[in-house]
Amino acid sequence: MYGRYAPSTGPKPLVTAFNTIAVAGAVWFLFGGMNTVADWFGTDFDEATTLRRVLLATLSVLYLLRFIATNFVMLQRKMELSESVTVGIWVLVIHGTMAYFGGTNTAHVSVFTWLGVVLYVLGSYLNTGSEYQRKLWKKRPENRGKLYTEGLFKYSMHINYFGDAVLFSGFALVTGTPWAFAIPLIMVCMFVFLNIPMLDKYLAEHYGEAFQEYASKTAKFVPFVY
Repeated sequence: MYGRYAPSTGPKPLVTAFNTIAVAGAVWFLFGGMNTVADWFGTDFDEATTLRRVLLATLSVLYLLRFIATNFVMLQRKMELSESVTVGIWVLVIHGTMAYFGGTNTAHVSVFTWLGVVLYVLGSYLNTGSEYQRKLWKKRPENRGKLYTEGLFKYSMHINYFGDAVLFSGFALVTGTPWAFAIPLIMVCMFVFLNIPMLDKYLAEHYGEAFQEYASKTAKFVPFVY
């Protein structure tokens, strides 16, 4: 998965289609489809305030736009079909969870909702901003084959993953329900126990002593903590 570069003309459009369908479904549920879904299950759903539903829809759309930019512009690595399907199903779960729990929460928008928006923006910057900094650095001929340890990656070896954790914690806050925090919790577990060990193994094999030195003085996931 790591270290291989290809346009992935099948998998990348496929995972983008999954994400687009997920966002479209979430927006439809939040603005008109709620009663239809309730009828399917023979029940009734409470409806969140218009402001909360607008915020939820906006965050889903922004995530889709950022995902497209990251997938097709920032990252050039090869994506396997199995990965695109797995990620595609995961984004369906994410957007569906946020739309359902947030869209049916009748509580008033509070300071915690806006704190969630701030965390969402911060997490988006940490993820996409760090990827953009690395892309610019890697484009320079003198940096070819070198390990990138600058910019936001000075504070965490996997600051992009940490950004996603912050982003989705903020998204969960906007829903106003604790159940939505299952999404960032699962995501953090996947990063810590799956993605990070796999990537660190590749980086150690590819960069050797440069990676060992970087790892010895830089937090792995949470800046200044872990």
